[in-house]
Amino acid sequence: MPAPKSLVERVPTRLAALIGAAAVGAGAFALPAQAQTPEPEATVVFGEPVEAGADFATGSIVLEFGDDFTPGEHEVFAQLSVYGNGWELADGETGDGACLMEMVPPQAVNCTAEAADAEIEFAFDYTTADVAPGEYDWSLLVAVDDAVLDPVSGTVEVVSPDAGDSPFRYAPLSLEIESGSTVDAGPMYLQDGDLPADTAALVYGVSAPDYILSGTAEVTAPYDNCFDGFAGGPGVTCVVTDFPDQAGAAMVTTQPISFTVFKEVPGPVELCGCFFEVRAVNAEELEAEFGDVPSTGDLFGLGIADGSHDPDDFDEYGSIEITTSPNHPYDLAVDDANIKGDNGDQVTVTIPVENAGPADAWSFFDGPGSYALVGELPKGTEFVSVASDDSAYCREFTGEFVGETLPAIEDRDAADFVCIFTSIPKDASYEVELKVKVTDENANAKGVLQIVAFQNEGYPGAIEVELDDNRADLVLNGTGSGSGKLPTTGSSMTWILAGAAAALVLGVVLFIATRRRKAAPAE
Repeated sequence: MPAPKSLVERVPTRLAALIGAAAVGAGAFALPAQAQTPEPEATVVFGEPVEAGADFATGSIVLEFGDDFTPGEHEVFAQLSVYGNGWELADGETGDGACLMEMVPPQAVNCTAEAADAEIEFAFDYTTADVAPGEYDWSLLVAVDDAVLDPVSGTVEVVSPDAGDSPFRYAPLSLEIESGSTVDAGPMYLQDGDLPADTAALVYGVSAPDYILSGTAEVTAPYDNCFDGFAGGPGVTCVVTDFPDQAGAAMVTTQPISFTVFKEVPGPVELCGCFFEVRAVNAEELEAEFGDVPSTGDLFGLGIADGSHDPDDFDEYGSIEITTSPNHPYDLAVDDANIKGDNGDQVTVTIPVENAGPADAWSFFDGPGSYALVGELPKGTEFVSVASDDSAYCREFTGEFVGETLPAIEDRDAADFVCIFTSIPKDASYEVELKVKVTDENANAKGVLQIVAFQNEGYPGAIEVELDDNRADLVLNGTGSGSGKLPTTGSSMTWILAGAAAALVLGVVLFIATRRRKAAPAE
């Protein structure tokens, strides 16, 4: 999602498709790589400057290993992902190895160097043809002989092709909107210099929440000279042919832009670092982009603001923050479950996960989700399997890969399985099918079920207020004592992901799946 840095820093906007999710690192935790695995210094290089609307260019991934790396004896694998609407990566090759579009969406690429040297340079192509100006997160996962190392993350800035010559600066706008309501506003800008002599119109555009948060809110301008869409994404674009021209003056809209938050969206939560932009176009550009623009009727216009305005109050980017009002939570719940069986039986128990509303438990992170059901089995049982429908991604927590790639929890040995949900709409109920083997029918022990919401550096924040029903008992034959080892409900909001968002989980699963496919013997 193209945006000023504020929201993007806290919420790495990630790949929307489930299988397309890949990791973004944050320093709050590390993947447990093998103790003797060499770790490189990693650098990702994009061309400078990276301009919006540009055709394909070539970037590079540079990995420099130390003395603990023996050249020619290791295979090195790297997966680069760039998070944001419109990014597209493509294959590249150097003498060190190749980057290919294998099992990944357009915003990611996989690179492999066999019998690798201590210094590796991968090449990949990328285009920003449909990318708007702003800062975007990228992440890099590296594996040495299948040992996954700590993720590396950074940002890449995309600038407007004429950013250095733009005569416009922007006043930040912050809106608090109650879910289900609309607020009208007119983001203000400063004309910091003279307009080009051939200016035929000013194009005024405002973006709406996009990507993962698409559908939470909309931006509308029901005027004859305004059109749906902005910068390749949702929003509005208005074309003003009768415009003010006064260097040093602050400008306002003569008609408001409407910002609507849909009633299903929870609060409080920041929905977007959206943005607005003004640009001057000449007659040829006006005709090519918009054709005949109405000059009469119900028109959106621009005018000179009253009073004086400090130029220091205007920024290079026109940031718009939309935050929903408090007191509109979701209410997640999990019910007690009873495993009934004799020694040696394999028993399936159904665990319902519900959201009583009034708001949706929205998808705030891409792949594999934003919420998780985590289970600790009671003594006297052994894990066999866990499954759900397409609503959840379920795995044994301590199973191969997943137990090693989920971020650390307060007591990782206590967790036996996890089901991760992208979202849970209000009034929805999902069923998780847990199969266990009974090993001691008289164990009289209690396990724990807990539904948790992922957090990333405080985002999206404490939305849910009713937490008592987030925790339930998992018992054997209707009995059980003790409270289990999993944390109490009061700590659930920050329990499972200590800072880097759910995308890491499936990012590593995708990463490992790619490695497995490459290593599979030919049939």
